[in-house]
Order: sequence, then C-alpha cells, then structure tokens
Amino acid sequence: MWDENSLRSACLCSTSPAIDDHEFAFLQCSAWKRRLGRLSCAFFPSSDQTRSSPATLHSPPSQVSSQVFDDFDDDWTDEDEEGQDHASNLGVNQRAVSRSRSVGADTMASTGQRSGHAGANANAGGASRMKNINRFSNFVKTGMESYILAASRMTSPPSEQHTITETPQGIEWAPIQQYYSCTVDNPKKESKLKGLKSFIAYSVTSSLNGVQVYRRYKHFDWLHEQLSQKYVLIPIPPLPEKQVSGRYEEELIEHRKNILQLWVTKICRHPVLSKSDVWIHFITCTDEKRWKVGKRAAEKDEYVGGNFFHCLTVPHENLDISVVERRVDGFQRCVRTMDDSVKVMYDRVHETQKRMSGPYKANWQKMAAAFSGLGQSFEMDANAHNQHVTLALKETAHVYHKIGDLHDEQSKKDCEPLLDSLYAYKGLLSSMPDIVNVHKNALAKLRENERLSVEGKLSQTEADKIKQRVDVTSYAMIAEINHQNKERVEDFKHMMHAYLTEQAAFYRNISDQLANLAKQYA
Repeated sequence: MWDENSLRSACLCSTSPAIDDHEFAFLQCSAWKRRLGRLSCAFFPSSDQTRSSPATLHSPPSQVSSQVFDDFDDDWTDEDEEGQDHASNLGVNQRAVSRSRSVGADTMASTGQRSGHAGANANAGGASRMKNINRFSNFVKTGMESYILAASRMTSPPSEQHTITETPQGIEWAPIQQYYSCTVDNPKKESKLKGLKSFIAYSVTSSLNGVQVYRRYKHFDWLHEQLSQKYVLIPIPPLPEKQVSGRYEEELIEHRKNILQLWVTKICRHPVLSKSDVWIHFITCTDEKRWKVGKRAAEKDEYVGGNFFHCLTVPHENLDISVVERRVDGFQRCVRTMDDSVKVMYDRVHETQKRMSGPYKANWQKMAAAFSGLGQSFEMDANAHNQHVTLALKETAHVYHKIGDLHDEQSKKDCEPLLDSLYAYKGLLSSMPDIVNVHKNALAKLRENERLSVEGKLSQTEADKIKQRVDVTSYAMIAEINHQNKERVEDFKHMMHAYLTEQAAFYRNISDQLANLAKQYA
C-alpha cells in the first residue's frame, strides 16, 4: 500500500528528473484512485455479477413490481399528503417534469445510418452539436428535445390517438365526440389502521356510466402529476392548496370540494384531457386490483412529455415559423396582462369579502343599535301618539341587524365562488409561461438545425424530418392556444354572470326591505 513517504521515496529513487510538489500531488492522487477502484470492485460487484446473484435469479419480476405498487394507499402518511403548503400555488407552478423513460441516449446513434453513407460522419457530428448544453432545462427534461431529434426509443404502440384539424376558425383539436360531466360531492371523513389514520374522501360521479367512486386528495394529486408529465403543452388546472391545520373543518372541506369541482369540469371540457386513459381510469375504476394495475400502467407510460407527440395526427401543410412565432408571442403577451389583471381582481374581491363579513356587517348592526336606542327613547314617553313611531323604530333596528347578517352570508354566495374561479384561473395562467418557453426552445432548435444544414453539418433529409416534428409541436401549441382563448371567454362569462346575479338579488332584497320600512313611517 502506498503511503506518502513510500511514494515520495519511490519518486526520488527513480531515474526520472526531480519532481516538484504539483507533480507529486498528482502521483499521490493517482495512487488513491487505484486504491479506491480496488475497494469498489470488492464491495460493489459488476453488473454481470449482480445479474447472476442467486437472490435475483430466484425472485420473479412480478413480485418486485407488486411490492412497489400494491400499497398505493399506504404510500403517504397524512402528514405527507397535507403537510406542506402549496407555494400559494400561483406563479410557482413549474412544469419541470421527470425525463421520459424512452428519450434515448444523449447522442443520436441512428442519425448517420439514416442519412446515407456519404454524409454519415458529418451528420453524426452535427447531431452531437444539436444537443442542448443545459441538460436541466424543461425542454430537455420533458423529452421535447429527444422527440425533435428523433432520439426516443418506443417499445409499444400508443394507447391514445388525438387529431388536430384545420377549420374555418383556425387550427383546433378535434372536437369532443361525447360530452360528459363529473360531479364532486359528499365529502366524508374515513379512517384506516383501526382509526390511527384519518382522511377525507370525495365522491366523483361521471355521466359516462353513472358510477360513483371515492377519491382522496392524494389521488387527485397523483393524477395531477401524471397529467402534467404527459401533456407538456397543455396547462393543467391547479388543485386546492395543501393544509395541515384545520383540514377537517367544514369550511375547508367545502372549499376544497368547490376547487375540485372546477378542476374536474375543466378536464371534462378539454378535447385531449377528457379522453386521457389515466383520467378515464380515475373516474370509472371501482375495483381495487384494477385500480392498482391502471396506476402501474400510467406510471410506466412511454408516451409522456415529448413522446406524447407521437400520438398526434396533424395536417400535412408545413407551417411558417414566423407566423407561428407571432401567434405565440401574441398569446404570451395576453397571458401576461391577464395574469396581472386576474391577480388584481382576486385581491379586490378578497378585500370585498373581508369587508362584507367585517366592517360592512358591523356598520349595519351599529346603525341597528342606534335605531334601537332611539326607539327606547321614544318608549320612555308613554304617550299613545308615540307608539306608531316607536314600533317602526324597533322594526327598523331589527331589519338593519338582519341586513348586517345578510352581508356575512352573502359573501359566501357570491365572493367565495368568484374567488375559487379566479384562483383556478390564476393557477392555469401561471403554468402557461413554462409551456410557451418549451415551445420556443423547439423553434430555437429548428433554427439551429437550419444553420447546421446550411453549413453542411446536417443532411437536408434530417433537417426536413426535424422540421416536420417541430411542426407537430407547433400545431399542438396553436390548437391549445385556440382552445384556451375559447375557454377564457366561457369561463369569465360564467363567472361574472353568476357573481352579478347574486349581487343583484342581494341588493334587491335589501332594497325591498328598506322600501317596506319606509312605508311604516308614511
């Protein structure tokens, strides 16, 4: 074994010239590396030795996978499920998903083979230059880069197929053939492990088959993760925030139910998400074994991230990259201004809600106390002439106090539903910048490949194939932009109609009561 003294003595006794301290340090480091290499071989056998170990040979693969997935309901404790605040959900919704399981190696080994013999070496060099230096960007981690460079290795056919068509209104997802709805209702507290763990389960009923299933918050959270990983250019609505304290209180449970209802409604209205295999499994599966099999299949799905674009059928016409860029830039500007406006609207409605249940209620009830005091003063005089006014003042005090309570109740009828809708839309907007950036990286990759083609470092055939794949992502991006624009109109029409209808009924009720009071003084 080489220690420092023996190593230095060996160096001095050699016929080589005297070494300085830097060279000696390098030799010492090399000796340590050789020692560590021998230790790693002793403690960590090679892959061939591992594969031939008796424990592995005698363990069927099905047992290993079943041990991982069969305890789905025990994967998280309640603290894991609820224990962290949701980054106030908005503006922190990064779509940094795991890299696809089949994105392929970091080099396009098959590029040279497809390009022909004459340009094989040049193409291989071009392919290595096409790889993004930043391997931690969403563009890389979602598998979008591997899809564009045809580095994905698929081992099974896709289970989903989606079509994008060109209509008089523009590029759109193929419309939903069978519309359906889902209802989230009947939250109930359940427990397991003889009461040691408790949780809230919500019923989810689909009009597809009328079957009612019960899902916990962690099941919704798992589904949200699966959808976000698979559909990288589709914004997934936010779930209600996680919370530890008071999670069994009635108001929080009702609030969560309302957000979950908005969430499932959004999924049902989307042409792609409404047909997603994992979503259909979520709302229809009632058998525990089938649930676990479906969960395992979703988590092993190859067609996630960039590989999802293998599931798309798009028009054959090539897209003009400059036109696509202008359309996406316009959408990005709209999203930016909408995000600011919705945040301001949310803050104002939230402030109004607090005032309705606080100062507004208090002011009406202070006025009620003032009318009551005035009535008591009239009552001090037993003159029959005062009796009519005294009774009117008492009634006015009673009505004013009741109107104060109505303000508190009204905030739950109009402000809270509007806040829930604005919350959901804020979360949707916050995910769109990441989606746009992923697509912009695809366009940047296309320009880089065009430059390599001009320089002769990439064959024209490969450049054309890359252009076709980028066009598929652009078709998907524009189809999603058109869908979001239509949904935005419908969302805000519904929001404002519901809010103003409630407001009108509320103030009409107050107006009627005040008019009746005025008649008593006539």
